[in-house]
Amino acid sequence: MRWTSTLATPGWVGQGWHDHACWFHTGRQSWCDVLVPFFAEAVLRGEAMLYVSDKSVEELTEDLETLPGRDALLRTGQLRFLPVEPVRGMTGGQAVADQLGTLRSAATDAVEAGYARVRIAAESAHPVQGRADAVRFVHSELMIDEVVARTPVALLCGYDGRYLDRRAAAALAFVHPVRQHAAFGAGSGLYAEPDAADFWHVYGELDLASRDVFEIALDALPVHGDVHMRLHELAFIDVGGVHALADFAERISPRRLVLHDPPTALRRIVELSRADFPAMRRVVAEV
Repeated sequence: MRWTSTLATPGWVGQGWHDHACWFHTGRQSWCDVLVPFFAEAVLRGEAMLYVSDKSVEELTEDLETLPGRDALLRTGQLRFLPVEPVRGMTGGQAVADQLGTLRSAATDAVEAGYARVRIAAESAHPVQGRADAVRFVHSELMIDEVVARTPVALLCGYDGRYLDRRAAAALAFVHPVRQHAAFGAGSGLYAEPDAADFWHVYGELDLASRDVFEIALDALPVHGDVHMRLHELAFIDVGGVHALADFAERISPRRLVLHDPPTALRRIVELSRADFPAMRRVVAEV
């Protein structure tokens, strides 16, 4: 089981492997207020660190000016910088493949160097406006989450909230297992299964308030084969949420959507709706 939680303060630090957190900030100082404690605990735990951002090396260095022992950490290689072009949010293609490769390589390099894991902070001020932008960014975060779930990585994703509209921020929070307490949709979400490919966990309540972000997540979900969703942590889902699942199942046909441990009410809705809604016939609800 991966850790899922909301964060009350910017002083959050990682709790274990496979953490994937989302933090919305309002500029350099508020980002550094969470970035420095995040890396400071890595120093105490003897973990490798990688700071990725669309900034220059000089700017990356300045962001960590209050990190104890920063320069020595850079000299030994325990702390590394990776200035990149602002590519996050591209749907598929080489850009996202490069991002996934960076995560895997960082984890491999850390283990080979004798560290238990690598703690990565990735920050971007790329504008995310409207549903289409949100789908693209959510798609990349879901692909990244699949990697984080299965590698010795703790990943903190920073977004400048001044460049995100409300729907985009809510959708991005929804697909990060960990996010700050004030984030939209704090009580529900979707994240990758750590032990099996094409398995996803849905938790919390899916109702009118969260339906929009749930539909964005389904539109953005990577599909490699049959899609499996574990629902034992799902406390509630309304009829609209069920039909969102049915629409998703129809889009991915001939691949199947398989629901594991669905709530009794959801299973009944699926069974009773099959005759009237053809899309529902493509949903498999397993006890």
